[in-house]
Amino acid sequence: MTDEKTYDVLIVGLGPAGITAAIYAARKQLQVLMIGDLPGGEVRNSGDIENWPGGGETDGNTLADSFMAHLKLHDKEITQVAGKVVTISKEGANFTTTSAQGDTYASKTVIYAAGRHPRELGVPGEKDFKNLGVTYCATCDAPLFPDKDVVVVGGGNTGAEAVIMLMNIATKIYLLHIEDTLPADPILVSNFKDNDKVEIIYEAATTKIEGETTVTSLSYKDKEGTEQKLDVQGVFVAIGAIPNTDPVKELGVELDKFGAVVADRYGKTSVEGFFAAGDVTDIRDAQIVVAAGHGSSAALSAGDHLSRLGGK
Repeated sequence: MTDEKTYDVLIVGLGPAGITAAIYAARKQLQVLMIGDLPGGEVRNSGDIENWPGGGETDGNTLADSFMAHLKLHDKEITQVAGKVVTISKEGANFTTTSAQGDTYASKTVIYAAGRHPRELGVPGEKDFKNLGVTYCATCDAPLFPDKDVVVVGGGNTGAEAVIMLMNIATKIYLLHIEDTLPADPILVSNFKDNDKVEIIYEAATTKIEGETTVTSLSYKDKEGTEQKLDVQGVFVAIGAIPNTDPVKELGVELDKFGAVVADRYGKTSVEGFFAAGDVTDIRDAQIVVAAGHGSSAALSAGDHLSRLGGK
């Protein structure tokens, strides 16, 4: 099916960046189409959330539901379509977006806020205990593990920063890395390499995560191939995240070496009329509040672009 209407703004993603962008665009009286398959975005995969301004203590599902409720207030300006985007192309001034169902949509601008997904370990028990001790965001969840024994998997900068965050919170921190040296910046490692609370285990390959109602242990194979077990209550997976940029690779938009869309603070990219916001971009901080702010900037930029075209 082809939607014959040409929208002012097409927004890809139903997370904080996309939802904020849609609300700002609707307030500018733009006609908006949103496409996404996870209402609220990856926020739903967060456990307790204590750093959303004005929210106090909340959780991922509750916050995501509040985002969607706010979006519903603008039903007149915003059309929502459930699905995944597979390609975005541009011919002349307009964009054509194609969904996995084969539907196509035309728009004068695009705000791409498809987010990213955490790289998973792929071991037994990981999915079973997601948000029940297994987490992918130390900034979000480190405060939830006071006086606990935890393990951080991943020796890059993200893993090192997770250890630093946990040092004043957890009782014991194991840092597991698959290689024999840590690739993290030495200045980060210097913060914990001599700390008695931190034990670095090299050449460790995680094999499984176990628990009852929550995580109770993580097992790994050491450099001799012998399976070892750590009694822990938390597992911080810090082996990177993958930007959801496959649909825009043929568009020719600039991506960084990690595959993220290069976008400035206003959401502008290398393709005229194509804006991006939130975790799918090369933005420094993968935080809900940062994504929301970036989404608002992208919407305002899209509005300015349309004004220059004489469309609004």
